Amino acid sequence: MSESYFKIPIERLLDKLVINEHDGIKFNNSQWDMASGLDEHRFWVHISARRTGKSLGASVLAFAKLLEPRQQVMVVAPNFSLSSIIWDYTTDIIKNLQIELERFNQKDKVVRLVNGSTFRLLSANNRDSLIGRAANLLIIDEAAVIDDDEYFTRDLRPALSTYEDSRALFISTPRGKGNYLYNYFLRGEDSNYEEWGSCLHTWRSNSLLQNEDIEEAKRSSTKKLFAQEYECEWTTTEQQVYDLNEEKHLIDLEYIQAKDRHYEFIAGLDVGYRDENAFLVIATDGNSFYVVDEYVSVETTTSTLAEEIQEKIDNWGIDSIYIDSAAQQLKADLAYDYDIYCENAIKSVNDGIAAVQVLVENDRIYFDVNNCGHCYSSISSYKWNPRTEHPKPIHDWASHASDALRYAIYTHQKRSVDIFTA
Repeated sequence: MSESYFKIPIERLLDKLVINEHDGIKFNNSQWDMASGLDEHRFWVHISARRTGKSLGASVLAFAKLLEPRQQVMVVAPNFSLSSIIWDYTTDIIKNLQIELERFNQKDKVVRLVNGSTFRLLSANNRDSLIGRAANLLIIDEAAVIDDDEYFTRDLRPALSTYEDSRALFISTPRGKGNYLYNYFLRGEDSNYEEWGSCLHTWRSNSLLQNEDIEEAKRSSTKKLFAQEYECEWTTTEQQVYDLNEEKHLIDLEYIQAKDRHYEFIAGLDVGYRDENAFLVIATDGNSFYVVDEYVSVETTTSTLAEEIQEKIDNWGIDSIYIDSAAQQLKADLAYDYDIYCENAIKSVNDGIAAVQVLVENDRIYFDVNNCGHCYSSISSYKWNPRTEHPKPIHDWASHASDALRYAIYTHQKRSVDIFTA
């Protein structure tokens, strides 16, 4: 492929662009690799860390192609919200350069220039909308978030057969070696796939990133998440929320006696209504947390739930119960009818998860092997949703005990800090 795929020189185009009120932009190493890779290969797999400008780079290349007459440029993402960044960048460029349009449909996500070129946004969630399309340039954004490659092999690969010299760009951070995109990435290193190419760029490809920002990312992420999102390590898959070790974390806590004055006893309550109710009793010495007892039920009446909770309170001497802040009616019923008082849990999901992850990584949380088998099994099975761009756990059977644990530990930690810093 000796002739350049892009007829408009990218470097000259960058000087004319207006992005976020800044005249002219400069590509970093990752963005230049994206441009040259697509110029030299029909299929380019671009693995790049967060904050390295993947979406901006793809938007510039999409615009460069649109400036050529009668070109079809399509962007496909797991859903419309994840692809909105490229849409916003590209349409802003068009508006800022006052490119004459024939059609602009914000609702259907379609732009047609007077030169006959069309820019279109599509969602992989709606497979029917992918069928029967044709593209000169196909961009798959957050490609690894899409479950499998059927959307490409069945629906989109034919779209690249209509026009001569059509190309596909896959952009994403990695999602582990079990993801289909890892196999696509390896094709770029395999001589048997001459049309394929690939590259990988860590956060270091963006020279504008400040060390302070990276250090903050390290502090606010787990080691696995940072390795995946910033170091682009394929060996890491961040679907498992907590990296528990049964030999270390599931132990006999018989030595912690009820109402032991060396510990403070707290509890977390997650209300499942038609799902599970989960009530966990946790002892803490101020540094570590010990899950010593549990009560799990399905579709339990309020009176039965209150009876079980009161039994735990009487047995362990529980000081504070942290309840899902969405369960205000139950909180009121427990208080007025049964004299059981609960505090609203802080419901910042990812912050709470991060707090528990720190305890797990530093071996400061333990589960009683005799009393808390269901809780440990739930926490061990708690997983991230791989289909979302931003970390979000899957809501399933494992989430109820996991939520109760998070409510108690994170809220108690925050309240304790607030008391001492007030």
